[in-house]
Amino acid sequence: MKILKDNKGMTLIEVLVSIAIFAIVAIPLLGIFSQSAITSANSKIKTKEATIAQTIAENIKAGIVKDNSDLSKVAEIFEEEGFLPYVEQHVTDSGDGLSQYEIRVSKAGSSTPFYTLYVVAPKTAITAYTPVYMPFSGGSKGNVFDRVVNYVLNLIAIIVIAIWTALFILFVVIPAFGLESIIEVPKLVSTVINLINSGVTNLKAVATKAAESARLTIPWWLKWW
Repeated sequence: MKILKDNKGMTLIEVLVSIAIFAIVAIPLLGIFSQSAITSANSKIKTKEATIAQTIAENIKAGIVKDNSDLSKVAEIFEEEGFLPYVEQHVTDSGDGLSQYEIRVSKAGSSTPFYTLYVVAPKTAITAYTPVYMPFSGGSKGNVFDRVVNYVLNLIAIIVIAIWTALFILFVVIPAFGLESIIEVPKLVSTVINLINSGVTNLKAVATKAAESARLTIPWWLKWW
C-alpha cells in the first residue's frame, strides 16, 4: 500500500510573517474606520443643529414665536430628540423695532461644540430661553437611542472590514506575492488609507481600487456587495 505524503504547506516563518502583516494592516484600518464613523456621526449632528437653529429663526421672523412660552412649545419637539436650543435676545436701541437673537443648539451628551446662529428679527417678549434638559447630564431618551444605534452600526462596520481584510490578505495577497507581501501590503494599505481620507468609505469601491493598485483580482467569494 502506497502512502502519499504531501509536504506542501506554510512554514512557521511564513505563518509569523502572515500574522505580522495582518496586524500591521488591521490595526490602522480599524482605527481609520472607527474615526470615520465618529466623523460621520458628528457631521449629522451639526447638520441637524443647523436645521433646528434655522427653524427657530424663521419662526421668530414670522411672528409665530413671540415669547418664551411660544419658544418652549417649538423647542420641546427638538428636546425630545436630545437637541438643546438656547435663545437669547440682544436688545438694541436703534429705534427700528429690531433685535438681534443669538440661537445656540447642542446635542445632549455630544462632545461637538454648540452650533450658533445670529439673526436680526422684530423685537419680541423673548428674554433668554434655556432648555429643560441640560447638556451632558445624561441626555434624553432620543440621545440614548441614537448612541446605541451608532455604537451597533460602528461595531458591525468594524467587524465586517476586519474580517474582509483578513481574508483578502491571507487568501489573495500572500498567495499571490509570497514573501514579497512585505513590500506589496504597505502599498495596498496606503491606497486604502488615501481612499478613506478622500471620503470613499464604500467597501466595494475601496476593495476594487485596492485590488487594482496591487494588480490583483478579488475572488467571487470576497465580493460582499
